Amino acid sequence: MRPSLTRLYSQLTAFPSSPLLHKQRKRILQGLILLFGLLAWIAGCRQSQAPPPTPVSQAPAQVTVLVPVEVTRVVTPMPASINCSRGDLGNVKEIAIGAILPLSKPGAMLSGFSMQASLDLAIEDVNAEGGVLGKPLRLITYDAAGIPNRGAFLAERLLRDDCVSVLVGVYNSDVAMAVKKIAHQYGVPVIFAEPRADQVTADQEPEVFRIGPTISMIMQFPAKWLAELGDYNQDGKKFAVIVTDNNSVGQGRVEAAKHWWPVYGFTVEPVLVDLPTDDFSSVLARIVAQDVVPDAVFLYLSGNAGFKLHNQMLAAGIGPQKKTLIINNSNALDDQLFWQNVPDGIYTIMGRNGPWRSTVSAMGLKFAQAYSQYFNRWPESYAFESYDAVRLAADAITRADALDPAKIIAALEATDIELASGHYTFPYGSKNPPDGERVPAYLWHQWPDPQLLYLQYSAIGQKAADAPVIWPPLYHTITNTLVPGLIQEP
Repeated sequence: MRPSLTRLYSQLTAFPSSPLLHKQRKRILQGLILLFGLLAWIAGCRQSQAPPPTPVSQAPAQVTVLVPVEVTRVVTPMPASINCSRGDLGNVKEIAIGAILPLSKPGAMLSGFSMQASLDLAIEDVNAEGGVLGKPLRLITYDAAGIPNRGAFLAERLLRDDCVSVLVGVYNSDVAMAVKKIAHQYGVPVIFAEPRADQVTADQEPEVFRIGPTISMIMQFPAKWLAELGDYNQDGKKFAVIVTDNNSVGQGRVEAAKHWWPVYGFTVEPVLVDLPTDDFSSVLARIVAQDVVPDAVFLYLSGNAGFKLHNQMLAAGIGPQKKTLIINNSNALDDQLFWQNVPDGIYTIMGRNGPWRSTVSAMGLKFAQAYSQYFNRWPESYAFESYDAVRLAADAITRADALDPAKIIAALEATDIELASGHYTFPYGSKNPPDGERVPAYLWHQWPDPQLLYLQYSAIGQKAADAPVIWPPLYHTITNTLVPGLIQEP
């Protein structure tokens, strides 16, 4: 017991008393003992609690919160930490090729699926032929979803962790710009398929190669053909009209036409159309109101709008028989759809990016047949390019006889081979760089002969597969544009 309780006990027991009084004092004492015990227990509990802190002025507490974020790793020109050793071909069991594709939203998923199938077919074909220097190729594909930072992150993963010898693929130009920085830092070659921005190759980084056409090549293509066409209607004026959607893509096409067509001697009249519409009377009025008859009218309208305008032009007397060629977009290569919508469309010209049935190589035809088992259609340009990118990598590694990136790059510069899309060379590289004036800077490590084609229907109801290729000279199947009343034989 505590001292205070002891003193109380002594005081209560110090006086003599009767038995009854003694019992009463005993009960009082027991009650007091219980009361003091309870009070002591309560006081002990209160003392065991930490006293409330005295409020003081201080900085707010910092709290660390773990949030998942997407990280883009930054590497040095010569990465300090690397998990693979390149160049020793003898110690590897297989040769890894890395691909970056858009396989999910917001990327161009359908194009990514086509590219993936084409890459797989190329790997299968190379391995069926014995691989590369007796070693099988292995494809490692990652989905960048069309996001540049993600593409850069995955490129570094492929180069640092997966030890790929070459990067291939990529659909979007902005992803390509991010990926090529990583390829340059690691010194490993990348063969781009579809990215079109001139800048992808224009800054002339040694690791970067491209086999699809650049945007400047695509935009100059109609102007170069017009220069060869000349004054089709023999009225002394070289004049053409371009009709396109009134959107950012169409406006960009108009600006390109205004820039390039005069360079090749043609005056251009642009007509922008707000879709959707079925009535093109205002467009027809614009064409008829011109001082001279157009030598050519280019239709770049999306969906079936191009077919509707085409029909209305023919009904208004504007067409090949009246000395104005009509050039429709690649939708017209769907011959069943075209003839259903434009039954009088003989002599129509259609544009095509990529090999066609009449221009494809033997390897390309074999690839197209295998590709059709996946998609039941003729391969798109980026499908051909993806297939050939793997083939180019395999050929370069074989000639380099090593996995040393510098040797592979040197072998790629010396490429001289027939593949699915045609005969590949890279005439402008380290030994012959483009000067940026006479030879555009974007031709650095650029295949100069991608198949940009113009075809022309020569008979009513003709299959697109049978339509002759009229331009360019490298791939044409007849030597001149077909003229009503004078049909040339291939």
